[in-house]
Amino acid sequence: APDVAEICVQLDGIPLAIELAAARVPLLTPRELSTRLAEPLQVLTRNSRIAPARHQTLRATLDWSYELLSVTEQQVFARFSVFVGTWPLEAAEAICSGDGIAREQVLDLLGQLVDKSLVTVSGDDTTRYRLLEPVRQYAAEWLNKTGDAVPMRDRHRGWCLRLVEQAEPEWFGPGQTTWLQRLEQEHDNLRAALAWSSTN
Repeated sequence: APDVAEICVQLDGIPLAIELAAARVPLLTPRELSTRLAEPLQVLTRNSRIAPARHQTLRATLDWSYELLSVTEQQVFARFSVFVGTWPLEAAEAICSGDGIAREQVLDLLGQLVDKSLVTVSGDDTTRYRLLEPVRQYAAEWLNKTGDAVPMRDRHRGWCLRLVEQAEPEWFGPGQTTWLQRLEQEHDNLRAALAWSSTN
C-alpha cells in the first residue's frame, strides 16, 4: 500500500498516468515501478487496439494537448517548466515575459492554459499556479528544444535571489512570520535555483 500511494503521489493523481502505471503491475512490483517513475514519459505506455492513439501513452496525450496550443501558448507553457512546485503570478510575469511575450499577456496566457487543464490553480490567501510533475517534465523538454532553457533558468534564479534579498532585512523584524511563510511557499523554487547555480 505505501508503494501504491507513492506512485499516486509521483504521478500527481493524474488519472491516465495512474491507469498506465497500473498496466505495468504485471511486469513490475509497485516498488520497482515507483523507482522507475523519475521518467514517467518513458515508462507510462500501453498497447491497446481499442484506446485512441492519444491515450496509448502519457506522452501521446501531452503531444495531442500541446499541438492544440497556439504558438504563444506553447512558448509560455514551456517557460513555466522552470518553476518547481507552485508559483505566484508576479513570478510568472517577471520570468516568462520578454522575447515576444509582453508582461501583460502572461495573465491571459496563464488563464488559457488553466482552461486547457495544463496548469492547475491553488491557494487560499494568494493564488498560486502549478504544472503537475509529469506535465512539467514534458514542458521542460520543449523548453530545451527551443533553446530558451538557459536564459529562463537564469531569470528564475534571478527572481529567487531578489526574493531572498527582500526577505533578509525583514528576517529579524515584525514581518518575520510573513516572510517565513513566503519563503516556505517558494521552497521548491529556491532549491531549484540553488541546484541550477551549482551547475552553472
